[in-house]
Amino acid sequence: VVCQIPYGLPNRYATGDAPFSIQSGDFNNDKKLDIAVTNAKSNDISVLLGNEDGSFRSQTTYSAGSYPQSVTVGDFNNDNKQDLAVANTESDNMSLLLGNGDGTFQNQLIYSTGASPTSLAAGDFNHDNKLDLTIVNNGEDTITVMLGHGDGTFQNQIKYAVGHSPYFVTVADFNNDTNLDLVVANNNENDKSISVLLGNGDGTFQNQTKYAVADNSYSVTVGDFNNDTKEDLALVNFILNSVSILFGNGDGTFHNETEYLVGFHPFSATVGDFNNDSKLDLAVVNAFGNSASILLGNGDGTFQNQTEYIIGPFPCSVILGDFNGNNKLDLIVSNSGSNTIEVMLGNGDGTFQNRKKFIAGSQPSFVATGDFNRDAKLDLVTSNNDDQDRTISVLLGNGDGTFQNQTKYTVADTPHSLAIGDFNNDNKLDLVVGNLDDNSASVILGNGNGTFHSPTKYRVGLSPFFVIIDDFNNDINLDLAIGNLDSDSISVLLGNGDGTFQNQTVNEVGHGPCSLIADDFNNDNKLDIAVANYFDNYVSVLLGNGDGTFQNQAKYEVDDGLSSVTAGDFNNDTLVDIAVANYKGSSVSVLLGNGDGTFKNAIVYSSGISPSWVLSADLNHDGKLDMVLINSYENSIGVMLGNGDGTLQTQILYTVGTGRASMTLGSFKDNNKFDLAVSNAIDNTITIFLNDCS
Repeated sequence: VVCQIPYGLPNRYATGDAPFSIQSGDFNNDKKLDIAVTNAKSNDISVLLGNEDGSFRSQTTYSAGSYPQSVTVGDFNNDNKQDLAVANTESDNMSLLLGNGDGTFQNQLIYSTGASPTSLAAGDFNHDNKLDLTIVNNGEDTITVMLGHGDGTFQNQIKYAVGHSPYFVTVADFNNDTNLDLVVANNNENDKSISVLLGNGDGTFQNQTKYAVADNSYSVTVGDFNNDTKEDLALVNFILNSVSILFGNGDGTFHNETEYLVGFHPFSATVGDFNNDSKLDLAVVNAFGNSASILLGNGDGTFQNQTEYIIGPFPCSVILGDFNGNNKLDLIVSNSGSNTIEVMLGNGDGTFQNRKKFIAGSQPSFVATGDFNRDAKLDLVTSNNDDQDRTISVLLGNGDGTFQNQTKYTVADTPHSLAIGDFNNDNKLDLVVGNLDDNSASVILGNGNGTFHSPTKYRVGLSPFFVIIDDFNNDINLDLAIGNLDSDSISVLLGNGDGTFQNQTVNEVGHGPCSLIADDFNNDNKLDIAVANYFDNYVSVLLGNGDGTFQNQAKYEVDDGLSSVTAGDFNNDTLVDIAVANYKGSSVSVLLGNGDGTFKNAIVYSSGISPSWVLSADLNHDGKLDMVLINSYENSIGVMLGNGDGTLQTQILYTVGTGRASMTLGSFKDNNKFDLAVSNAIDNTITIFLNDCS
């Protein structure tokens, strides 16, 4: 059986445009949780059916109204099949999609609401065993109550006044009278409040009681945080970057707002016992921080300091459930900025599965692997792109996928690209670093024990952005080729074999050469070079003469904003092909080689948003080359398995840190599997993905 998931279960899945609200339910009666997501900009709902292992099938979409913002799940026609109700903000209505019980849904039924509905919740407000709905009307400072007939239809709406710009509603019994009550978060700078409407049990509600709170809120959630059998409230404070706890008195009133810091501009929260200690905890998604904050509860109404997890861009909604059937609560988040949902599987101790991270220098931009101390364990090196740092970091490997603390070495202004090779033929690995603002390359000879000599600098072109190493003149000594971003050229420095290099020779290419790869594209046993030109929509191919010189470039059109290039035999015809990541086009282009140095027209595949790096290798050991990309905008990598005929499967997505810069492949556990290291330039870390394929 061929391994299909080399780096474990995927934790991201594609949705429609701008996924917003997310809810779970068992839509096909298989006792596995499924997901429904509102896609605000594509005006539809994504349904993803769950698998037993916590993964999900590809989405099926259903039409909704205009700008659907909120979804809730319930059986509105009493047929024991779960249905969906959706608030459509720009069409001033609610969509009801009745479930068929097999994971599919009927076409929407439309019900009018008030102006600009933004949130809705379900409950039995009149004790008739039929589900009712309440809907927030953001545009008219009211909520709507629609009593259900039990057949999927509703009585005429009844409206109740609340605060200014109400945004979110939830349902609970706040005064212990067995009647459901409502709480509404009012998101207005001049009316920082919540509205509580106590239920009468007959489907009507008392006038609101308002409570002043610390900040505007987009969300409120309910739980008994101090174990006094009285429902409390947790509000997310968007401006203050905090969550507030209001303790319930058990009579429908609340007291003592207490704040806890979370991430940047929190948007939504959920409550559950994440560490199985019978005390309620909080999970908060931070829309502008691209993160999730976990606050473990102490059981007395207080919470521990947050633990923050990096997730996708602009997370808007979070839900919990046991999605892989191991009796541990998991989280699912909608990432509106990348049109994905993200799964965070729980460990049952209050933590969530995440990739291993190791501290590097400031703004690590490139990462590479090699055995620097000759202990048969792979080590890591990063270039730290901060112009004040001017260093590289070396992290020696322990052989089990972990690494020792970094050792730094000073180079020159803004070290960016780097490569590894034995430049003086002493069987000890050396380094070369392209210094972006110094227009130089630093050569650093290794001692063979994990330490390095002081660097020697060589002049190159303007803004050396990418460096590769190979033997371009067939003298058995390693040479350098460097892409100069601002002089539209590549510099070739031939090696003398003693760790020194000759002066550069310059070859013209396209505008903004940002990535290079060397291979023999025309089968003449002479190395050629392919160049990705960021400001042109073409790849430059320079055929080598075998003496360190190259012919003039040939141009091959691909997609927009080339950012990275790799080479390999993607269709198993023994001829070398090229693949290019297109940053502006959010795609990867494959150019199949003809074996004479020319290439067929590009085949374009969609990737994540703004791919900045591509590598190729057989990740799942099936004899077919695969690709892995960094999707820069959305804090993810995408694995695209190859079919062996030059085509690629849809990408599998995994979360990484912020400011993704580069990646490298290597067997960090010495098990002949391709593991992955990704440098995260903003949070100054390296993320490690260990390959699970057997």
